[in-house]
Amino acid sequence: MAKKDFGPLAAQILELIGGKDNIAHAAHCITRLRITPKDTSLVKLDEIKKLKVLGAQMVGDQVQVIIGNDINEVYDAFVKVSGTERTAMINENLDEDLTKPKKTVKDVLGAIFPAIVACVFPILPALLACGLLQAILMLLINLHVLSPDSPTVATFTWVYNVAYYFLPVLVGYAASRRFNVKAAMGILMGLLLVYPDFVELCKAGVGATIPNPGGPPTIIPGTGNAGFLFGVPIHPATYSNTIIPVILCVFAMGYIEKYLNKIIPKTLRFVFVPVLELAIMVPLGLLVLAPIGAFLSEGFATLLLGAYNAVGPVLIPLFCAAYPFIVITGMHFNLMAVAMGLAGRIGKNPITHPAGFLFQYTQAAACLAVGLKAKNADRKALAFSCAFSDAVPGISEPGLYGITFKYKTPLYAAMIGSAVGGLICVLMNVGSYAGGPPNLFTFPVFINPVTHATTDLMWMVIAVVVSAVVTFAMTFVLYKDEKADEIDAQG
Repeated sequence: MAKKDFGPLAAQILELIGGKDNIAHAAHCITRLRITPKDTSLVKLDEIKKLKVLGAQMVGDQVQVIIGNDINEVYDAFVKVSGTERTAMINENLDEDLTKPKKTVKDVLGAIFPAIVACVFPILPALLACGLLQAILMLLINLHVLSPDSPTVATFTWVYNVAYYFLPVLVGYAASRRFNVKAAMGILMGLLLVYPDFVELCKAGVGATIPNPGGPPTIIPGTGNAGFLFGVPIHPATYSNTIIPVILCVFAMGYIEKYLNKIIPKTLRFVFVPVLELAIMVPLGLLVLAPIGAFLSEGFATLLLGAYNAVGPVLIPLFCAAYPFIVITGMHFNLMAVAMGLAGRIGKNPITHPAGFLFQYTQAAACLAVGLKAKNADRKALAFSCAFSDAVPGISEPGLYGITFKYKTPLYAAMIGSAVGGLICVLMNVGSYAGGPPNLFTFPVFINPVTHATTDLMWMVIAVVVSAVVTFAMTFVLYKDEKADEIDAQG
């Protein structure tokens, strides 16, 4: 019987991968041809599926062509037509163990923010729904349709808060998909960080600040920890509303789960892998990884205040431009100490609040421009919804993770727009006099409560408008819908 020639099939796969020059690495396991392309946008996955193969899929940045019993012959033919280096067969169950080109520091740093986006993007419908619901509620309150003290408002307020209080749980689920962890284990890791008893232990560890009318607040010192694990004190931190601690934990779980699957027989994995994984992750997560995420945020606030004390207002435009990166890592939740420190020293907050408002409205402008240029109906709807969410209730996560960071050029435009607005704030000495999240209804924080002067408010509005116009114009020029299609196709 004549030996079957797999050369034509190998040549077709090579062409649909993007040719010889697009191959970074090629290997095979017991059933699949595994190819790592340099540019995944050149891969025509749907066309590969139409060939005489059992299937094809993208796993991370790798194309896996499912061949079946003829894999050795197909791989030999592919090596011949592509000129790639021959490698030994790899384990079918260890997708991450492929021999890939070594990653540089630049590669690693460049992968961090896309990974964060990938860990939040799947949960955007929940965040967007809660944000838009809150916007409607705020509008009804300001139109005096509902009383702010009504039970209806109270109910919808806690409904809104649920998504953000339990954000580590939602992110734990999405991160499990990104890092190949069982979904239930990713969710469980998020739940561990916001379990009520643990939250209370953290509060007790930090201590309490009790208001004292007519005098300085009474500070009750805490124990300095949130309990002990194997005799080691647990760092007391607030993990609700955060994403970095749980992402770090689930990232580590990915390697632990992979290793356990490797050493534990298949018949025992269902029970023993989750048990051992949890036994490892409880101390590793609570004592090391989650606190690292908390320390990064806490340390950033201290560093920022020190930088402002050293260089003064020169820092503000740079801080405004970098604010999207501060938000995407969750560090903005720790900026209250900076705001209080500046307010106590100079009477108002000239940095974190102006940056927050500029961030919201440059994000809104960028999303609006994308919505107007997008041809894809889903992308257009998401962009318009995000623009409204940014501008009215001040909910930035949907636009940040779903539009600006995902498509890059809207992010660059927003950063430039924020820097321009920050420069205006510096020149006109703009600052806020009260706290509150930046949104359409909290601009009055820029009114001086003693003199009732509205100079800061006026210039803050001007800075917001100018920064939004700059962002919109630059996004409209820089954003290319065709490139966005490629990014969406890559997942």
